[in-house]
Amino acid sequence: MYRISDQQIDYILSDIRARGVGMEDLQQNLLDHICCIIEQNLEEGGDFEAFYSTTIQTFYQHELREIEEETRLLLTFKNYYSMKRALIISGIILTVSFFTGSLLKLMHLPGASFLLLLGILSISLVFLPLLFVLMMKSVKSTRNLWVGGVGTATGILFFISTLFLVMHWPGARILWFGTLLLNSLVFIPLYFFSGIRQPETRLNTIVSSVILVAATNALFILTNIRTSEKNEVHTSVRMEQPGSGSF
Repeated sequence: MYRISDQQIDYILSDIRARGVGMEDLQQNLLDHICCIIEQNLEEGGDFEAFYSTTIQTFYQHELREIEEETRLLLTFKNYYSMKRALIISGIILTVSFFTGSLLKLMHLPGASFLLLLGILSISLVFLPLLFVLMMKSVKSTRNLWVGGVGTATGILFFISTLFLVMHWPGARILWFGTLLLNSLVFIPLYFFSGIRQPETRLNTIVSSVILVAATNALFILTNIRTSEKNEVHTSVRMEQPGSGSF
């Protein structure tokens, strides 16, 4: 059985700290665990540094500090894995519901409204809120937190307003145009000016902002076209009714 020395213990501890692990309790737990592995598996007179280098790599995928990040998540957010599982399940449900519901809607088959309702409720009430909460734990700046919050709220309103439009519920157009205004006047400027300040995200921010502006304008144009078509249909119906012709 290998007997580890005090110098080797100090070496391991220093290396753990150098690899980005700052929590003292976690440092000691890792140190004890690694020392036990070395003493139980390394032969007397074996190469300590080579065996330690191989052993430490089994504790992470990319960097050792991943353990500390995971530990902090678990300490500050005990339901992390449950919410992550719920996020994945809701994502699967909304994807299947949207796809199947859209096909049924195009073919005018029963069950389309229910599936679309299920998909929209899943993404609005479960998927997007969970995604924001999970991402919030890794966001350090208040500015990025605001961007994520406003973006999540805009996404929820977008899908809810879409549901109102599909179901022909009252207030659908007000909610829809309100969502487009929120996206155009609040979220896009906030996202643009937040990301353009950082050199590493500047290009992606510009490209994403252009896409968001174009998509918002396209939705607005499609809404106006649909409104014009409805008005034309109503006008033609009135003209075809008895007594509505011109003298």
